[in-house]
Amino acid sequence: MLQVNVETGKYQSDIEKAVSFVENRGFEDIKARHEGYDEPAGLRMMDQEKEFIPDITATKNGGKYYFEIANRNEEEMEVVGKWKLMSTLAHMKNGDFRIFVPYGSMKYTNEILAKKKIEAEVIKLPK
Repeated sequence: MLQVNVETGKYQSDIEKAVSFVENRGFEDIKARHEGYDEPAGLRMMDQEKEFIPDITATKNGGKYYFEIANRNEEEMEVVGKWKLMSTLAHMKNGDFRIFVPYGSMKYTNEILAKKKIEAEVIKLPK
């Protein structure tokens, strides 16, 4: 997620709901871009300088899980690259990639996932 978006009140509200969801589902070693948590490690695609930091990472049953909060204001190509990378890494590490979708972003999220064939579980965030 872009730094500008991370600093907004809307993002902070969404990440709080997402972290609570992850905690309540029995995940361990939770790292999040939220106060009181260690920040997840940055991810980088081979041969690229751009670094992506997941919104949340956690482990469960020996697998690594990546979580993102969908944001319609991000550039689509950046989102696609980030989501493909996280989906691939999650599957390599016996985990899963999940996207939290705030109100009003479901169509945007599903279109990108379908069009770019990205494997992810979609979780609707409450208003």
